[in-house]
Amino acid sequence: MIFSGIEMLFFTLGVMTTLGIGTIIYYNRKLKFNGWAWATICTGLFLLIFTTAWSVSAVLEGEPRASSMGLIVFGIPSIILLVLGRKLALSKKTKE
Repeated sequence: MIFSGIEMLFFTLGVMTTLGIGTIIYYNRKLKFNGWAWATICTGLFLLIFTTAWSVSAVLEGEPRASSMGLIVFGIPSIILLVLGRKLALSKKTKE
C-alpha cells in the first residue's frame, strides 16, 4: 500500500483547505464580505477542517466514540457558522 490512513488524512485536509480558501476568495469578490461575514465563514471553515482531522484521526486510533462526539461537538457548530456567514454575506448584497 502506497498511502496509509494518516497520509490520506493530510492530503484530504490540504485539498479541503485549498478549496475552502479558494471558495471564500471567489465569493468575496462577488459579494464583498463585511467583517462579521469574514469572521463567521473563516471560523466555520476552520472548525470544519478541524472536525475532519479529529474524526478521521480518532477512527484511525480505534476510538469511534471520540470520532462521533467530535462530529457532534465541532461539526454542528461549523455548519451553523458557515450557514450564518453565508446569510450575512447575502443579506449585505440584498441591502444594496
